[in-house]
Amino acid sequence: MKRLVVCSDGTWNNPEQEDNGIPAPTNVFKIYNAIAADDDGTVQLRYYHPGVGGEGGIFDKIAGGALGVGISRHIKSAFHWLGTNYDVGDDIYLYGFSRGAFTARSIGGFLSRGLLDLRGLGPKDAWQRVDAAFDAYRHPGNDRSWAENDWAFFHGADATPVKFVGVWDTVGALGIPDDLEILNFFEKPDNWRFHDTNLGANVSTARHAMAVDEVRSSFTITRWANAQAHPDAKELWFPGVHSDVGGGYAETGLSDVALQWMMEESASTGLCFRPGVEAGIHPNPIAAMHNSYKGAFAKLRSRPRNVNAMVTSEGGSFHASTLARQQASPIAYPPYHPTTILEVGERHEVDGFADTHWNATGLYLEAGHEYTFSAAGEWQDSKDNCDWRGTEDGKLTAGDMVRAASSFLGNFEKLFEKMSKNESTDFLGTKRCEDLNWFTLVGAIANDSGRASAVGNDGSPTPHQFVALVEHETTPLRIESPGYLYCFPNDVWSLYGNNHGSVRLTVTREA
Repeated sequence: MKRLVVCSDGTWNNPEQEDNGIPAPTNVFKIYNAIAADDDGTVQLRYYHPGVGGEGGIFDKIAGGALGVGISRHIKSAFHWLGTNYDVGDDIYLYGFSRGAFTARSIGGFLSRGLLDLRGLGPKDAWQRVDAAFDAYRHPGNDRSWAENDWAFFHGADATPVKFVGVWDTVGALGIPDDLEILNFFEKPDNWRFHDTNLGANVSTARHAMAVDEVRSSFTITRWANAQAHPDAKELWFPGVHSDVGGGYAETGLSDVALQWMMEESASTGLCFRPGVEAGIHPNPIAAMHNSYKGAFAKLRSRPRNVNAMVTSEGGSFHASTLARQQASPIAYPPYHPTTILEVGERHEVDGFADTHWNATGLYLEAGHEYTFSAAGEWQDSKDNCDWRGTEDGKLTAGDMVRAASSFLGNFEKLFEKMSKNESTDFLGTKRCEDLNWFTLVGAIANDSGRASAVGNDGSPTPHQFVALVEHETTPLRIESPGYLYCFPNDVWSLYGNNHGSVRLTVTREA
């Protein structure tokens, strides 16, 4: 018996990457380097693959990094390595970060269809069989008619067992994100739709470290939809953005927290690490947290994640470091996720700023509860003042004519959304919520609209639940799916910079 460890790195990640001249490998490469070659006679073999966009020239960086091109090749390469080195009774460990986490989980799904015995085959024959197996994996069902009669499988017709799957902040994003509407229309979903990232019965133990603070829409977390039904699966929220959890920055205080956790969880299932490696790991829950929503990413949509209420009663959803950071709330940053949960009759007040895409209220709305809303003051859309009801107040201004032209374009947006079945459609120059009034105060409940899955394999997220709060001034809003409340004026995404002022929102729990 031996242990086979597959490590799939994240987007643009490789062993040579640096951050301001300082080596900055991810947790995937670190855990690969930490594995002992031998555990009291039990051999531990390792396999590492750089992330998509992290291997070669400019085309690979663009196509691989931006669109996930090449991920199928990575899956097949790992499958080939396993088929060449595996023996019945061996333990398989799969690790990954970002799209590499998607890769690792897809390998687990691929292995649920069985593993070809490639030992002793020449490269041509072995790869022919891997390609055939992958083509079969692209289609549902377990029919083995695609395999030649003399092709051997480990475990016969059964799935190949996987001892451990450990992933950091899984991101799919294999196609063109839905917020690039016209380009998305020409995409072929069959290129990514087939990937199976759910937990199969062949996986014994699964661990997922997730980033609380990542807001890039194209980096929406791909959770295990069936984790609750699995006998040994954990998904925990960790403080920081994507690479604060999976690694890739020179400052590693936060990513070392998630690395240490993953190593401890792995060791509990039998994986052996080199003596002394823990001396190079320095977890710190109040360490530097980075801003990933900048540069080119800041030109695209953002989206807060659907996170449980950050309170001690929800401690099973959060790693201890998250609640520790909330309690300490480092002074170099705004208060870390202050959370309010209202009792019946209580109210909560917060300012909503006109130039902010997502005003965090810190209020968590619980399922089954009812709330009313009111707001005082005025804010300004360019030169037009209005209250929380919006600019459609019967007063004709030059701004109204501009908004009318945008609403006309919005009719085509609705048509495109219907034709493309793209719920995230938001044409340039149209308001964010086409069915709601201009500049009305919108409440956004970060609950993935109650969907079991927040994102498709192309990386396009499900919209959160959007509510015209003015409609619930006297008629309470009953919450079906819980989530943190955000608010914003209903405007064109790219034009928040010419907005001014704020309104004071009051939320009251009625029942």
